[in-house]
Amino acid sequence: MDDTLRKLTDFTFNLKYDDLTPEAIHECKRRFIDSLACAIGGYNAEPCVIARKVAGRAKSEKTARVFGTLDRTTPELAAFANGVMIRYLDLNDATGSGGGHPSDAFAALLAVTDYHKTDGKTFLLASIIVYELYLGFFAGNRIRNRGWDHVVYTALAATAALAKIMRLDHETTANALALVLTPNMALEVSRRGQLTMWKGCAGGNACRNAVFAAELAAAGMTGPTTVFEGEQGLWNAAGKFDWPALPGPQGHFRVADSQLKIYPCEYHGQSPIEAMLAIRDQIDPSQVKSIVVTTYWFAWSEIGSEPEKWNPTTRETADHSIPFLVSAALLYGWVDAATYAPENLFDPRLRELIAKVEVIHDKELDKMQPQSVPCRLVVTLNNGERKVSNVDHPRGHVRNPATDKDIEKKFRGLSAGALSARRISRLLKLCWKLDELEDVSEVVGLLRMETAAARPAPDRA
Repeated sequence: MDDTLRKLTDFTFNLKYDDLTPEAIHECKRRFIDSLACAIGGYNAEPCVIARKVAGRAKSEKTARVFGTLDRTTPELAAFANGVMIRYLDLNDATGSGGGHPSDAFAALLAVTDYHKTDGKTFLLASIIVYELYLGFFAGNRIRNRGWDHVVYTALAATAALAKIMRLDHETTANALALVLTPNMALEVSRRGQLTMWKGCAGGNACRNAVFAAELAAAGMTGPTTVFEGEQGLWNAAGKFDWPALPGPQGHFRVADSQLKIYPCEYHGQSPIEAMLAIRDQIDPSQVKSIVVTTYWFAWSEIGSEPEKWNPTTRETADHSIPFLVSAALLYGWVDAATYAPENLFDPRLRELIAKVEVIHDKELDKMQPQSVPCRLVVTLNNGERKVSNVDHPRGHVRNPATDKDIEKKFRGLSAGALSARRISRLLKLCWKLDELEDVSEVVGLLRMETAAARPAPDRA
């Protein structure tokens, strides 16, 4: 077993609930609630419908339920379908610096706990392992720079958490981690050009792979345990790196470091949206001459440089487009799930504004990353007047955190019309008391949509 794999396996195997801090536990609950809200809000999206349809074709001895319908399928396909629902709105948490979305992994954990009885403390412990390994992996190696997608982090972190839930021994845990990395190195191409449905499905697929790897290892399958450092291993594919220090008992756990989102879009669009909304009431959209957004390299590269960002034809491209996001914020006064409806996406007034947007990379702003996500916005009117707005830490950022009430409001907004007020309150109560539950699957049991054609209200947190 190579040193990196041993380090991760030791950490996963040895960490205990009593090692966790109250802050880590509370922050984990917040992100769990946030993720369930996103899943409910994404229920009706076309990729989510497709994922549920495919999941419904499979049966097995071990089953897990799909959010919304509570139909039973294989744990792997439940993880996929539920993962697509969590991720699709692009509204669950993020690293804030291009590393993806740790909370995607909740889909894998809930799929396994639905057939493997798991108490709340064990679930929280496993979830915090997710965040530690996901964010540690990202801190140690920016694999996207070499063409790999960030869902590789999801697959590894979720598998470690499942090993904890399934009480796998040390050797079996190591094999599970090897079995998820070796065959599942996803490509970054899913986030380039005119984006497709797969952009919002890749995290769910990583969860599916994690469940499969953990089940294989539990059944006795072995994998190449030199997966990181061995010949043709991860170091060869993604570059050699040192894994950052892992926390000891009562140390700082990385779960508190992920950013929560207010608007459903790629994380680096949060600041531009907020900057535009701050000055919107001073601007008549018909009088706009130009909109200049100045930002740091990653935001420019990811959502402000490709020509497709000025001509988004899919929801997935639009939520990864600074020109679209600032124009929509100005024209409609908000950005929520409804903003991406076809009638808005192809609105001639919006297209006219998009054509007036320029996105500039400023190397000076790079120096503020990753502690800040700066945006400098200047709107020039036809009469020469300039409106200026700057944002460094949008709401939800760890330096401008969303409150517990903000998270509850987000949950209620995304669940309205899909769940009754009574069901919503009961779910929130269970989630805040997750550490007291004897069986976490009780949460899944409340995730049945009460209106078949439910369409959640706008997600205005």
